[in-house]
Amino acid sequence: MNKDELRRCMIARRNSLNNKDIEKKSQTIISNLSKLSVYKYSKFIFVYVSFRSEVITKGFIMNAIKDGKRIAVPITLAEKKIIQPCEIRSLNELAPGTWGILEPKKGNYKVVDSSQIDLAIVPGLAFDYSFNRLGYGAGYYDRFLPSMNSLAIKIGICYDFQLIDSLPAEKYDIPMDVIITEKRLLFRDPNKISLRK
Repeated sequence: MNKDELRRCMIARRNSLNNKDIEKKSQTIISNLSKLSVYKYSKFIFVYVSFRSEVITKGFIMNAIKDGKRIAVPITLAEKKIIQPCEIRSLNELAPGTWGILEPKKGNYKVVDSSQIDLAIVPGLAFDYSFNRLGYGAGYYDRFLPSMNSLAIKIGICYDFQLIDSLPAEKYDIPMDVIITEKRLLFRDPNKISLRK
């Protein structure tokens, strides 16, 4: 199966989940994420805003703000094919933007230096056991992730069926440090990241 076929397959499987399944699985994934020491010690978190059948991140964003974390979410500049991290202090600062995904409202967002980010929560259509990621195909995250501090921890979150044995990897692909599903936690370098608070 090539990348495009795999994308179509994963989108179809994800969209087949009902709302109850999405909420239940998302709660477990976010609970596992929030228990990590890397979350506890992080100061500035970049996190995607969930859309359609993706793992739900809105509750995570609200709780992280309550925990005193600085939060940045992506704003998409489609004409340049890039995303920029914009700091928010509330979900109320978001409105439908590119493709209907919630983004900071135009004219009212604060772009931040991505080198300040120490933890990134990354979406994907599939991940593999070598910590490779399959995105939607436009390369937004492939261009964004290298702009972060090299010490920043990158966590891919997905449903367990999105974790597969192997993905075709390109030289420019940035591997994740951690992958979290509702059934498992995978660490690329367990010595780098302690498991729990």
